[in-house]
Amino acid sequence: MNVKKGKSWGFASPLPRNGVVVHSNKELLEKVTSYKREGMELPVFGLLGGDLWRTLGGRRVESRLYEQSATTVDVDLGCVLLDGKIYWFCAHMFIGNKFSGSKIFISNAAHYGKSNPTPKAHPGDGKFDLLKVELSTVQTIHAIKRLQTGTHLPHPKIKYETVESKQLSFKKRMKIEIDGEKLGKFENVSLRIENEALRVVV
Repeated sequence: MNVKKGKSWGFASPLPRNGVVVHSNKELLEKVTSYKREGMELPVFGLLGGDLWRTLGGRRVESRLYEQSATTVDVDLGCVLLDGKIYWFCAHMFIGNKFSGSKIFISNAAHYGKSNPTPKAHPGDGKFDLLKVELSTVQTIHAIKRLQTGTHLPHPKIKYETVESKQLSFKKRMKIEIDGEKLGKFENVSLRIENEALRVVV
């Protein structure tokens, strides 16, 4: 069951012996993708870096993961079909060019590197936070300067919504990256959330 307002989330428990420690978005994404493509059950992941780790308030102390007081939480996983091929993401997906044209940011975590584009995003609430951005290049640069503090919202040219699934089609193929990894250009996007599919320890 996803986290509810006013309810506690997660529990104290150490990383199990067969748990997998990862240090970045890329490492977590590669591990999750490998297990999913093989049809294998995901292990428990111990986080020592990356945007999901940052959102959950993790620390870069590996010994902490094995303490009884370590925090264990079940987080959502993004699943997206891009022109007929399935991918997964743990933190976020970005569609478009960062400095020009329309762009869409879909997030399961509040953080994106050192910035905070979706400050209300919660990785265990069963929803994605989606930003549809229609800014000029100059406006984009000004907005980027405010991303670290999350003060770019509200903005009349940034549409914000929360979604459990989303279908998107574009007139031309759009650049897409997931968890910071560039995948290429795609025309059709079918997005859904896998509720509490990923257990992590911080």
